[in-house]
Amino acid sequence: MKKRYKTRGFWLSTALGLLLFAGVAVWVLRGVRDAAAVSDREGLRMAERAVRQAAVSVYALEGAYPATYDDLKARSGVAVDEDKYAVFYDIFASNLMPEITVLERGGAS
Repeated sequence: MKKRYKTRGFWLSTALGLLLFAGVAVWVLRGVRDAAAVSDREGLRMAERAVRQAAVSVYALEGAYPATYDDLKARSGVAVDEDKYAVFYDIFASNLMPEITVLERGGAS
């Protein structure tokens, strides 16, 4: 009878250990996924901020905002990963801040 009790205790402790390991693994994977989501949002925010700052810098130096996003890139040297982000640059007048929107492309993961 003692042998049967020891065997049951062994399987119970092994099962509890595996459950604990699985729980920790799930917790770590969720943390990694959440960190990746935060990193993606921060990258998007930084890309939009870089384009805005470049537009303001060109305006401060030249007295007018660039007419197009390509013109902004040529004048300021701003570099946004265009494979990952789509930049929408809409200007109404050369002396008014353009509407700048940066969105993550659908294929980016």
